[in-house]
Amino acid sequence: MKIIDRRHTLLLLQWQCLLMLLLISCSKDDSSVNPPISDIPEIALQSVSPATVHNLTDSLLFVISYIDGNGDLGDYEPDTLSLWITDERFPLTEKFHIIPLAPQGASVVISGELKVILDHIILKDQSALSESANFTIKLKDRAGNWSNSITAGPVTVVQ
Repeated sequence: MKIIDRRHTLLLLQWQCLLMLLLISCSKDDSSVNPPISDIPEIALQSVSPATVHNLTDSLLFVISYIDGNGDLGDYEPDTLSLWITDERFPLTEKFHIIPLAPQGASVVISGELKVILDHIILKDQSALSESANFTIKLKDRAGNWSNSITAGPVTVVQ
């Protein structure tokens, strides 16, 4: 009988240890909770290429990532120009239309990439052999909130 009692006691002790381990390991992990995403859009420059362009000939490709907490980027009205790229040498701002990036009426978090082509980069000083150009980029949502501004460059413009 003593053998049975010992086995029973060992088994009970093992179950208690297992239960305690399970209870200790079952805690809420705060690091897995995502912080809220702002309704004000946020952008980041992924790339600008090429690094060197020819005066009045070449174009620049900007790849811009975005995230927006309520999905109101882009506009249904094609005359609304909500992406601005400013050449800081002048300053000269080119404005672009962005189509809606979420279904109409939806209030959802959206993220992705925009690819924007800026045509015909020019030398400010036409007698110069080359110049360095930086570009400031910002984005406005349908509520009128401007994103952060980012800088792309320097890009070299040559004859």
